[in-house]
Amino acid sequence: MLPWIALPWIALPWSRSRPRHPPSADGWLPCPRTPPRTPSAARADPRFQVADLRAAVLVPVAAVAVLELFPTPRRSSPPAMPSPVASTSVASTPAAPAPAAPPLAAPPPVAPVRAGRPPAAPVPVATTARVGPGAPGARDTVVRAERPDRAVTGLRRRVAHGAGVLALVLVAVAGLTWTVLVPPDGTAVAADPSTSALDNQLPPPPPPPPPQQWRQVGGDEFDGSRVDRSTWTVYDSPGGFGNGLRRPSAVGVGDGLLTVAARPRAAGGGVSGGVAMHDGQLYGRWEFRARTDVGTGYSPAILLWPDSERFPDDGELDMMEIPFGDRHAATAFVHYGAQNHILSTAAPGDFTRWHTFALDWLPDRITWYVDGAKRWETTDRRAIPTSPMHLAVQLDQGPAAGWIPAPDAGTPDEVRLQVDWARVFAPVDDAG
Repeated sequence: MLPWIALPWIALPWSRSRPRHPPSADGWLPCPRTPPRTPSAARADPRFQVADLRAAVLVPVAAVAVLELFPTPRRSSPPAMPSPVASTSVASTPAAPAPAAPPLAAPPPVAPVRAGRPPAAPVPVATTARVGPGAPGARDTVVRAERPDRAVTGLRRRVAHGAGVLALVLVAVAGLTWTVLVPPDGTAVAADPSTSALDNQLPPPPPPPPPQQWRQVGGDEFDGSRVDRSTWTVYDSPGGFGNGLRRPSAVGVGDGLLTVAARPRAAGGGVSGGVAMHDGQLYGRWEFRARTDVGTGYSPAILLWPDSERFPDDGELDMMEIPFGDRHAATAFVHYGAQNHILSTAAPGDFTRWHTFALDWLPDRITWYVDGAKRWETTDRRAIPTSPMHLAVQLDQGPAAGWIPAPDAGTPDEVRLQVDWARVFAPVDDAG
C-alpha cells in the first residue's frame, strides 16, 4: 500500500499557472505575449515548483513499483519431512529423562475409492504442529505445511499490485510531461486585483539608437533651362570602356529634369554623355529620383567617384547601375582595394518607371535604399572608403566584357537617362 500514498500528490491539478489580467474598459480580457523565460524566472514559475514536487514523489513510487514487480528471493524452506509433522530430538541427560511428546492430531480420514475410478490426488491441507522440547533449554519447533495454490495466489497478487503501481507511475509521468513541456495557451482568466498586466513580463529591451540625422549641403532640383556649370562638370571625352564618345551635346536640362541622351548610330561610334559634381565630401547621404529608357548596349550609372581619381585604390560606390536592356533590375556596387574587390546587390523592378534611390556612407557602414526601403548594407570596414567622393551621373555605352552588351539592331535611336532631382546631405554632427 505504500505506493498509493503518492496518489494525492500526483492528482495535483495539471493546469499550468497563467498570468491573470484585469479586463480592459471594453470588457475584453488582454492576453499579452509571454516573453521567453530565463532559468531563474522558470524556477520561480509555479508550474516548475509543482513539477519539482511531483518529481520528488515519483522517484520513490517508481522504486517501490520495481521492488513489487521484482521482489527479493526469499530463503529456501527446509527439506520436506516424510510426515506432515516434524519433531525435534534433543540428547537426553541421565538426570532428566525426556518426557513423552503430547499427542498429535489424527490425520484426516481418507475417502474410500470406488472401483473402476482412479484415486483422486490428496489435497494438501495446511497443518501446524508444535513439538515440545525434549530437554531443558530446547526450543519448540513449529512446522507448517502450506497449500501450493495459496503460494500461486500470492504471486498473482504481487504481479497485479506491481502492475497497478506501474500504471500509476506512467499516468503521473504523462501528466508531469504535459505540465512542463506544453506551453500555456494564453487564455485569460478572471481578473485578480493582486496581479496586473505587467506580471510575468521581462523588462522591455532598450530603445534602438535614434536614426542618423542629416542636413542638406548640396544638390540640384534641375529647375533651370541649362546645366548649372557652377555645380556640375559636363563630360567631353572618349566614351566609357573606350566605346564611342561623351559629348556635352548629349546632356540637357528642361521641364525640371536632367536628361542624358545616347545616340548609338551617331558618328564616331555612338555618342552619350554625363556630368559630375565639383565638390565631394567624406561621408554623408546621397538621394536622387531617376528612370531610364529600354535599350540594349547602354547602362545608366549614378555613382560616387573618388576626388583623387585614384581608382580602384580609393574605391567607388555605385548607387544605381542598370546594364539590362529591359531594365528589369537595378544593381549597387562597392569597389575597394588595389585588386578591385567588389561587393554587390540587386533589386528587381521596372526601372523604366520613376524610383527613388539613396545611399548612406558612414565610417562604420554603407546602406542602400530603394523607394525608401533599406535593401542592402555592409559593415565591412575594409570596403568602406576613407577619402572624399563626389556624385556622378552618366550613361555608359557597351560592350563591356561580362557586363554591358553592345548595342544591336533592336536598340532605339535614342536612349535616355532622366533625373528629377539629386540631393547631398552631411551628418548633423559634422561641422564641415
